Amino acid sequence: MNKTLPVFLILLLIGLVACTTYQKLPDPLLAMSPSAGNATQPSAIDHFTSTPLPSPTFTDTPAPTATPTIDPFIDDSLKGQVDRLAMDYLKWGHGSGLSVAVVRRNPQTGQLEAMLLNYGYMSKHKQQPVASDTVYEIGSLTKVFTGILLAQAVDNGKMNLDDPVQNYLPDGVHLAAYKNQPIRLVDLATHRSGLPRDIGVDDPAGLYQWLNGYQPSIAPGAEYIYSNLGYMVLGDILTRLSQSDFNTLEYADVSEPLGLSDTREVLTDEEKDRLAQGYYYDGSPTSYFPDSGTMSAAGYLRSTLNDMTRFLLDNMQASATPLGSSLQLAQTVQSPGRNPGEGTALGWEIDDLDKPSEVIWKSGGTDGFTSHIEFMKDGSAGFVLLSNGQYVDDLAVELSPLLEKAGN
Repeated sequence: MNKTLPVFLILLLIGLVACTTYQKLPDPLLAMSPSAGNATQPSAIDHFTSTPLPSPTFTDTPAPTATPTIDPFIDDSLKGQVDRLAMDYLKWGHGSGLSVAVVRRNPQTGQLEAMLLNYGYMSKHKQQPVASDTVYEIGSLTKVFTGILLAQAVDNGKMNLDDPVQNYLPDGVHLAAYKNQPIRLVDLATHRSGLPRDIGVDDPAGLYQWLNGYQPSIAPGAEYIYSNLGYMVLGDILTRLSQSDFNTLEYADVSEPLGLSDTREVLTDEEKDRLAQGYYYDGSPTSYFPDSGTMSAAGYLRSTLNDMTRFLLDNMQASATPLGSSLQLAQTVQSPGRNPGEGTALGWEIDDLDKPSEVIWKSGGTDGFTSHIEFMKDGSAGFVLLSNGQYVDDLAVELSPLLEKAGN
């Protein structure tokens, strides 16, 4: 929907970008450990942190080394506009830090270029500036990695997207069909399984017990219902098929081949030292998400701006990567999306289907972090947002016009 924009954004649109009319919906991932329960976003702020937000610092960092090599770019006018948007976000996002990557294709050379920008601090209590190797929880962006793992299994002939889920469940676990229509793997990956969003468990025994008692009331494929549970089931299937755990499987099959050295579920001690403090909707510090459980494939990955920029670039030029076929399959629309004119791929959401402005995106959120990745289908431009606060999707709405301008 169209919005009334602040003066600085009007200048941004006039000087740099074309207007856009689509808007991303927040996609918070709920902590499903027994201690967290089914917590949801509060409707009102209960209390405020007494520690004032530090004045943000601004640091430029080089583009990450990638294969093929990606050139950095500097655009002072664009950077100035992003700086102002970032400062405004830090006032109302309730966190202390923000990392932004803007990627564009150079019209003269045809090469992708990246500008990485970091703002603020890793916590409100330590004056340690955010950097491109600062570690963030990325929440539901994890689903994109899970979608790639599914695409790899399909590419390797281990499964088909139309296979019934029941084919891959352990003995003694039964997922009921709806009027003889079984839930398929593709239904899990596209949020069209009919399964609810969450069930409040984070262990295989609890998951299997719930599945055995489930009675579907919606035909598979009939309706888009965002489901962390669907990705719990999908992750359980993929890890058992590989005789591994999610942390090991994901890192070996996705992060390591793409050179994403800091993208994993279980952090090393050195990575833990670079992990930012997360902040809740009222600005209070939060505990971190677990680093194992049946929710792993739905939202337990951590990453950095360096890694997520490289991941963005890899998806924008999938054929140039070791995982080209699987990246492309994961981006392929499999079903209608949440709204008319939208589609859903394997973890990715697609807007403006079959239009020059078609865009591929995913957002994520945990109790203390929010994230967003987005790029034009034609590979002309994209961006990444990582924050240790909330509401980063609102910032994404304001940065999205950059894509349409860059794609013209």
